[in-house]
Parts: sequence; C-alpha cells; structure tokens
Amino acid sequence: MTATNTHPPKPKSSYKSRSANLTPENLRKIRGYQMIVGGAIFLLIPGIELYRRLYAGGERKIQQGEFNPLDGSKKEWDDETKIKNFKESWLTKLFGER
Repeated sequence: MTATNTHPPKPKSSYKSRSANLTPENLRKIRGYQMIVGGAIFLLIPGIELYRRLYAGGERKIQQGEFNPLDGSKKEWDDETKIKNFKESWLTKLFGER
C-alpha cells in the first residue's frame, strides 16, 4: 500500500517570497563584506584602547580582585597582591607600567 496525501494543496500566496534569489558569486561577495566588517570591529575596539592609553594619557586599570562564578563570591585583593599581579601580567611586560 502506498500512502497518499489526502490534504488539498495550499493556495499560493500573493505575497512575494522572502528569500532572495542570489547566485553563489553574490553570496561569496556578501560573505566577504561580512568578514571585512567583522574584522574591522576586532581592530577598532583595541585601537581605541591603545589610542586612549598611548596618546590621550589614559591609565591602565588595575585588577581589584577575583570573582568566583560558582558561588558568586568576590575576593578582594590587598594592595601588595594588586601590585604583584599588575607587574607580572603580560600586558605590563608588553606596554610597560603606564
């Protein structure tokens, strides 16, 4: 036995389809533009921070403590630990203490 569809066909809608008919070449171009914009965002945000720190005289923020996501507790560091972690970080080694 074969199963037959007993439902009547759906009437065609007068609205245009929401999907665009794009060729693979146009899809590649669109994907390329998306990657350019995405890459620009990853360059813009660090660039703003570097400009603020190097040319606008901004100071780097020092980490004040740790957050434990398991129980939601915050552990505040004393001044000695803050300075030790600041001087040992790779950002301080790369950009200096400024």
